[in-house]
Amino acid sequence: MARAFALLAASTLALLTPTGAGGGSDAQRSGAQARQIRTLSLEFVGQFQNSPPGVTPPTHSHYGYLSYVGGLTAFSGAAENETTALFTFYADAATPRVIADGPLRIITRVGLLTIYRDGSPDGDFTKPESFRDGTPVLVARFRQQVVSDTVTGSFTTFHQNRIVSTRRFPARRGNVELGQIGATFRTFFSGHVTMPGPPSGVFGGYAVSG
Repeated sequence: MARAFALLAASTLALLTPTGAGGGSDAQRSGAQARQIRTLSLEFVGQFQNSPPGVTPPTHSHYGYLSYVGGLTAFSGAAENETTALFTFYADAATPRVIADGPLRIITRVGLLTIYRDGSPDGDFTKPESFRDGTPVLVARFRQQVVSDTVTGSFTTFHQNRIVSTRRFPARRGNVELGQIGATFRTFFSGHVTMPGPPSGVFGGYAVSG
């Protein structure tokens, strides 16, 4: 599993890292100016899929779109949903630990979150891959804790995220860079399990820097 995530991280970072010598961002190397949004304020709408019980090691992915991006336009049209969302996300994670506490399950996951800028929105929750067909503009490693109620099917999550790569993209007011390498942000989700699915569950939430 560690090798699989290392390969995934390497391939994602390769997409985000422009070719050529030298360090720094795409905007820095090209000499172009980019407005950097360092303080993140994001809102998420998504679904997730877990591997079936008994699969070892267990896998997890969550995906969807951003319904709010502080400082930027989140939708391309009046209908504010996955079909017009300019920013989407996709995350893959491993599940190293599950702790039972009465009706609660405390689940630990670690993985990689990628946020995409999609100039031709076409999100479709029946097609999870549609949420990662844009240009990757931010990649973050995360550690997630899920607290799931097995009686009601409700859950909450907390994520610690650290940005490992960013890439500039064009917006209405010029080039923009979302986040800063090495910076951290926190993500909070709440939702409901719909196992066996698909999907395994649905959620909404938000993220803030810090």
